[in-house]
Amino acid sequence: MISGNGLNLARMKHLNRDVIFRLLREYQQTTRTALVRLSGLSKATVSEIVETFLREGFIREVGKQQPARGRSQVILEFDPMARLVLGAQLVGSTCTVVLADLTAQPRHRSSRLMRGMTPEDFVEAICAGIEELRPLADVPILGVGVGTPTSVDPAGRRVTLSVPYGWRDVPLANLIEDRLALPTLIANRAKVAALGEVWQGAHDETDNLLYVYVGNGIMAGLVLNGSLYFGSSGTAGELGHMTVLPDGPLCGCGNHGCLHTLASESAIVHRARSRVREAEGRTYLAERTDGVLGEITLPLVLEAAAAGDQVALETLTEAATYLGIALANVINLVNPRIVVVGGPTASIGEAFLEPVRHEVRRRALGDALHDLAIVPSVLGDDAGAIGAAALVLENLETIPGAVTGSDHLLRVPTATSHVAS
Repeated sequence: MISGNGLNLARMKHLNRDVIFRLLREYQQTTRTALVRLSGLSKATVSEIVETFLREGFIREVGKQQPARGRSQVILEFDPMARLVLGAQLVGSTCTVVLADLTAQPRHRSSRLMRGMTPEDFVEAICAGIEELRPLADVPILGVGVGTPTSVDPAGRRVTLSVPYGWRDVPLANLIEDRLALPTLIANRAKVAALGEVWQGAHDETDNLLYVYVGNGIMAGLVLNGSLYFGSSGTAGELGHMTVLPDGPLCGCGNHGCLHTLASESAIVHRARSRVREAEGRTYLAERTDGVLGEITLPLVLEAAAAGDQVALETLTEAATYLGIALANVINLVNPRIVVVGGPTASIGEAFLEPVRHEVRRRALGDALHDLAIVPSVLGDDAGAIGAAALVLENLETIPGAVTGSDHLLRVPTATSHVAS
């Protein structure tokens, strides 16, 4: 049995390895001397960790550099392909999986349709996609991250609730681990998409980013000071249930005037149908559907807007205005550097984003607007899968052997609360 002091020592060694690992990944090329300075660890500790990483192939020596004073120093280069990770996400009935390197850069991609809408169908689609990609990995896979359009417990193990899918209290991480024998973490899709945008979305110049998904639901992911924020119970980011019109439509949550009722996919489609019904003469949407309003869908509204249809443009502008109201409040509260808007509605581009920016400029404080950028997602539909891979990389300290050389990676401890920290 290991004593309490033994446990503390083992934990400290693991944390030290994680610190050095993150620095190596961040700087790509560095030296032992620089690692001592950056980490604050002793020269002996850094040397021991570096030797371990050299043996395990995470880094390699690629030459020497001569400082202005003192002896030459060996350059250490990080190898992002030394290990791989898997990231998966569910959007509608489509499951996307990426095989990514240690910087969350996707190397291979797979997409599968779910046969049904049960948790078992989701697990089957994920595992089929992973088994397709797994033979392409010639180095160990550290784990699996999964982004779901659901509420997830703080430990990243269970789906607590999904209204659209009818899921409740599903041990999703365990189900995937039992099939794949790989450590698995799960989180809400919009939350991990925020990580994806920071890691691979050309936004690595900021540690403060807000990602907003606008589709069937409206959900936000928030990276604050470089860390994904989950809140005390894991529910942070429920932007769709922010009240923006106190006497507005009744929401399924029981409240009135939630952003979801005014700017989500269903809200946009409902408003477009009403506008077509009220419009005099033929409109683009009426012509495309032969007047059958039930055939108006979000893709058709976006198509009509791209064609310059006034009804579609007014509908999207109205939804964008309400989104701008909500975002102005969040911007005042948390002061992000970048707001990234993703999801199918944002794919229309400036016709949707410019009204959002206009409303934010009207309502947010001047100091909060300083250097703020509101931009479309550059990762598109893959943001959640890439971010799910990044979720694993953000939590390597919870994966046994992930950065200590052991390739026998079986399970993330179920009692952790790392995802909520």
